[in-house]
Amino acid sequence: MDAMAELPLPAGLGAGTFPTKLWSLVNDPRVLSVRWDSEARGLLVDRSLFERELLRPGGAQGPAPNAFRATQFSSFVRQLYRYGFRKVPGRAGAAAPGDAGAWLHYTNPWFRRDRPDLLLRIRRRGAANTQRRAAGPEGRRRPPCGSQQLPGPRPLPDERPISCQYFISHLINCINKYLKWLV
Repeated sequence: MDAMAELPLPAGLGAGTFPTKLWSLVNDPRVLSVRWDSEARGLLVDRSLFERELLRPGGAQGPAPNAFRATQFSSFVRQLYRYGFRKVPGRAGAAAPGDAGAWLHYTNPWFRRDRPDLLLRIRRRGAANTQRRAAGPEGRRRPPCGSQQLPGPRPLPDERPISCQYFISHLINCINKYLKWLV
């Protein structure tokens, strides 16, 4: 069995959560439809094999036939997006030399082969976010401040944090913009 499949999952992480199930499947050598990308920081999925192995409505034929409640691939992809995964554009293709199928590539900064502890940082987007997006631009009106969503993924724990001076000046600037917006 693969050494990565034997890495312990962190305490406090439910065994039935989507990220935990996905991490277990991608590390299971019996599952052929899902694997790590070459950098072990992304997920490669063979759609047709994945549907046969894990999603078939009448009963999948793979090693984990009831891994997900979804029976449609689009539902599985929706779950990926709901948990912060993003499709890597232009990366579909063979997962390894000699592979025939096209593989879809998804990534999440907190989903890494060698770091199961980062799974604790993966959060499901709530219904409030979904309702706000469905409400259109009027339902999404916010003050003109860039602090609601910082650009790009959050830095990993081993990356250098921003300086306190920069953070404080950004916070003061944001508060001033917010106060002007209120008036």
